Amino acid sequence: MAADPTTPPPADDGPDSVEAELVAYLDGELDPPDARRVEARLAADPALRKRADALERSYALLDFLPKPDPSPTFATRTLDKIPAAEPRAPVPVAPAAGTGSLALSGTPSVATARRGGWAWAVGLVLAVGAALGAGYLGTAAARTYLFPPPAAKEPTADNLPVADLRIIHTLPLYAATDDLDFVEKLAAPEFFGDEAAAADGPAPPQPADPDPPTGKAFDALVRAFRDLPPDRLEKIRALDQALYDLDPARRDRLVRVLEAYAAWLYRLPDADRKKVLAAATAGDRLEAVRDVRNGQWVAALPAARRQQLKALPIAEKAAMINQWRAEEDRRRDVWRTARAHWDVLRSGRQPWPFADEKLKAEVLEFVTAAYRPDDPRRNRLGTAPMGGDQARLAEALDRGAKAGEWVWLGKAVYDLSRSPRYEMLPEPGTGDPVTKVADLWPLARDHYTKPKPALRLDQVVGKWPDFALAIWDDSRKAKAIAIPSSYRLGPARPDEFKPDVRRFLPELRKQATPAEWDALAKLEGRWPDYPREIIRLAKAHDLGVPGATPPGPPSMWEKTYNPPRPAGK
Repeated sequence: MAADPTTPPPADDGPDSVEAELVAYLDGELDPPDARRVEARLAADPALRKRADALERSYALLDFLPKPDPSPTFATRTLDKIPAAEPRAPVPVAPAAGTGSLALSGTPSVATARRGGWAWAVGLVLAVGAALGAGYLGTAAARTYLFPPPAAKEPTADNLPVADLRIIHTLPLYAATDDLDFVEKLAAPEFFGDEAAAADGPAPPQPADPDPPTGKAFDALVRAFRDLPPDRLEKIRALDQALYDLDPARRDRLVRVLEAYAAWLYRLPDADRKKVLAAATAGDRLEAVRDVRNGQWVAALPAARRQQLKALPIAEKAAMINQWRAEEDRRRDVWRTARAHWDVLRSGRQPWPFADEKLKAEVLEFVTAAYRPDDPRRNRLGTAPMGGDQARLAEALDRGAKAGEWVWLGKAVYDLSRSPRYEMLPEPGTGDPVTKVADLWPLARDHYTKPKPALRLDQVVGKWPDFALAIWDDSRKAKAIAIPSSYRLGPARPDEFKPDVRRFLPELRKQATPAEWDALAKLEGRWPDYPREIIRLAKAHDLGVPGATPPGPPSMWEKTYNPPRPAGK
């Protein structure tokens, strides 16, 4: 979770401050001495000149874009009807140092830059706002035109390929988007996942002969597309192709997320929009989105809570916001789970895997071994800031045992097993796992008698694999505690695992390709790389690893506790 949204940004002259100053310069907001200093930096720095031109070259786009209020809802559609495009091999163009993912190339024209507006991405965001308000992307008439049957359209007179026409029509949705991974992150509930879900509904009838989008807005999109530098164009094409390659339900879901994101950007105050669009990397942009949404979330709190937050010291505000948001996420998650399993909860039937008594016993055994909820010394869930997970698991176990509502335990196990916090690795076949300083080699034992290194281990002592992973992580950073070749933090060869894992490995080998198995064999002797690769390979072939993943096929856990949303629903 991001820090307190009221916390001011760092005052150094790193990439963020340079970006902010450049935007202010292009907007004509700097005093003359500061403007001259930026101009001197532009003259000396080709990378910064390229970034400046990235912002300047699209200013004319703003002149052609209407600014109606965006529609409060989004049209339902899938991208199945988009003409198929042949996958393109990406052109490997290295971005210039200091340029962001939205950069255009060229030579800056300072006179033009002072005209107002500030980036091609702003223009595209305004275009999608106009689209959503005026019906460009959001009407039934446009839908058939934008998403025709595969053979319905030929390249235009401009000789643009069909795939590029598809990109031009949806270019506003890609304006502040980096890649498919970024879009997937935007689909999380804390961002736009819930808003996209709220837009679901049946598609209205579509007319047979709709009018295609025309006029200055569309022409401006074509110009913006043609002005894209090769590296940015290839990123957009790669994102478009990646979306098109997804199954229809998932593709439609992510397009809804992009629509929600674009409309949110359009509605933002100019300063907040700049903060998001000027981010240099996908990670910076996601953090900027999180910070702005946190601020909006705080502003929407009841007056009593806002007053309570205002009275807190700065250092405590972020923790309180995190706590309140976690509570809200928990309530939302409970409702989502109940809605998905309403028939099961109402009828008293049990969802997979709890309808099978043998599998249910295996799940309970896994929970005990993986999280140690009843062992104060080894409990992996009970220490701050993870106490919420301990309470959730305890409640789920209690509801299963007393009310027969095992669905809550299934959902808790699914979520915990996917959390990097609680990574589980197979225990050694003989002896106790490495969970305390006394288990380490002499040099490491001496190292962890010192106060600061000892404090580093305070929360993980007694816990597998948390303790061993902390030692492994420290050993990569400090040569003083390099792991001796004769010492093993955990099992890293087939004969070092427990019998159930040893019996599982031949089954995994039958499913793996020769190349996959050879790659796994090359990792033997390396912990945690070897067991991690076993788990990754098993999941790729829909197999569960005894003691390391919940019992049963991973696909059944996914299907039961994170079911895909049907297209159009």
